[in-house]
Amino acid sequence: MALAHGHGGEGTFTRVAVADAQRPLVLVLDEEGKELGRFTVPSPARLYPLPGGQYVLGVHGEAGALSFLFGGFRLEDHGDHQDVKEEVPYVAATLRTGPKPTHAFVGEQHLAVFHDGDGTVALFDLRRLGLDFTPRLVATGGADHGAVAFLGEVLLVGGMERGQVEAYTLEGRRVLTLPQACPRLHGEAVLGNVAVFGCSDGVLLVEARGQGLLGRKLPYPAGAPQGVRTGTLTAHPAHPFLVGNFGAGILFIHPQEGHLEALALPAPPLHLAFDPEGEALYALTADGRLHKLDPKARRVVGSLEAVTPWAQGAPRPGLAVGHGVAFLADPAKGEVVKVDLEGFKVAGRFPVGGAPWAVALFQVAGVEH
Repeated sequence: MALAHGHGGEGTFTRVAVADAQRPLVLVLDEEGKELGRFTVPSPARLYPLPGGQYVLGVHGEAGALSFLFGGFRLEDHGDHQDVKEEVPYVAATLRTGPKPTHAFVGEQHLAVFHDGDGTVALFDLRRLGLDFTPRLVATGGADHGAVAFLGEVLLVGGMERGQVEAYTLEGRRVLTLPQACPRLHGEAVLGNVAVFGCSDGVLLVEARGQGLLGRKLPYPAGAPQGVRTGTLTAHPAHPFLVGNFGAGILFIHPQEGHLEALALPAPPLHLAFDPEGEALYALTADGRLHKLDPKARRVVGSLEAVTPWAQGAPRPGLAVGHGVAFLADPAKGEVVKVDLEGFKVAGRFPVGGAPWAVALFQVAGVEH
């Protein structure tokens, strides 16, 4: 769908949330870089877009808080279409949920945030966004660096130190500890009825079978460099595989066939993201380049110099991919970079100052009057 410009058009409407790595600040920009909102938040934020395109979650690890940002797109249902009314963005809610919230997992109907400080998980019902921001807290057995995922009506919780995955009901009752070890567990993604977690010695697949769960391990490909593992994972329902980082490259994980396939890139990927349709996979690598991959052919079809190369220890550049457009954060230059995905070219560089690192999109489809 074409991006809508001006008024009276039907199309996709986009705004960008940008968080600073060093200051407790989140900005909201329009797609041409104009600042629409500037919010002081509890501490520097990681950002996650929420389903529906109207809200973005801010996770404030230092402050033990979460914030829900409303991007300003008000939707009115008109049967065959939705009217979009553009309003001023605002912070809809700020909650202190627990110590060191870090990883969040966004499902279709629920949101889970793991607190590294005490091992609790905050569960939110996304169907009540805007009406009720009260979470249910699930206790999982103590502090750890956790990863969470939803597999149907089951909450899966993995810990880096514990090196195992447990299953909980959405009411918070533990029902299973999977027998497979997953040392140094990090990163998760779900594809259909399979969840995948990255381990130091391979990947752990957790499959929903009937009323039960089945775990199995896939070792990394033979000849993989020592110490290389996947810890950032993503998937798209248009494809039968999941994708993870793997040293200076990408790992394609085929759960049905039970095999892993590595693809080399010029530098380690910092972010991996499919476009909403699943037609292309984008990788932002540590050398500052954005690569476009054909997921079916599993090859790079374009590369773009996008942001300043990343140095270990510095704030990481950010990437958010939407319909027809991507936005990147360049903390070294204090810029937000807009990329036109149709022509695969830089369409704008917007100076915002500071060290912008996390970006997330508010994006809705409809008709503006």
